[in-house]
Amino acid sequence: MAFNTPPPMNIDDSAAKIELRVGPRQTPAELAKSITAPGTVQVHEVQISNRMKATLSSDADGVSITPLSPAMQAVSGQAVTTWEWSVKPKKEGRYPVHVALEAEVKIDGERTPRQIGVFDGTIAVTITGPQRLQHFVKENWKWLWTTLLAPPAAWWWKRREKKAEDKKPDDDPKIILPK
Repeated sequence: MAFNTPPPMNIDDSAAKIELRVGPRQTPAELAKSITAPGTVQVHEVQISNRMKATLSSDADGVSITPLSPAMQAVSGQAVTTWEWSVKPKKEGRYPVHVALEAEVKIDGERTPRQIGVFDGTIAVTITGPQRLQHFVKENWKWLWTTLLAPPAAWWWKRREKKAEDKKPDDDPKIILPK
């Protein structure tokens, strides 16, 4: 079994692909070489069965994962079986990814899932200074416009009232004393 974890991704990058390949007749080196997606490739010896399920999970706040192939697949005795996922960064940070592999075995005539293993990797999501500012504004625009526009508006309103007050005629009688 071989799978890749993508190289560090920028928060505005398009989705990266993670591939998992299982092949009963291929050597670990052949499986690793067959991974076409960029990144670090891990190879593990695993038991296989004729029906297997692979799932990929991570922190949903940091990355979004979309399966590109069915989770449950028939595993050929000859050819390589491939699972693929699309991974899109959402937030800066380092996020663990877990590849869970299950085999479906028959026990007393019934199909039963058997956990083969959970294999871990890490996805790093980076962000630049201007991108950080852009994302901050995008996420907080409701508060920012109030904070930025309310003080000048209050100043303008107060100034307007003061000008109106200055133009108002003075109705109070004036006492003029001789010198």
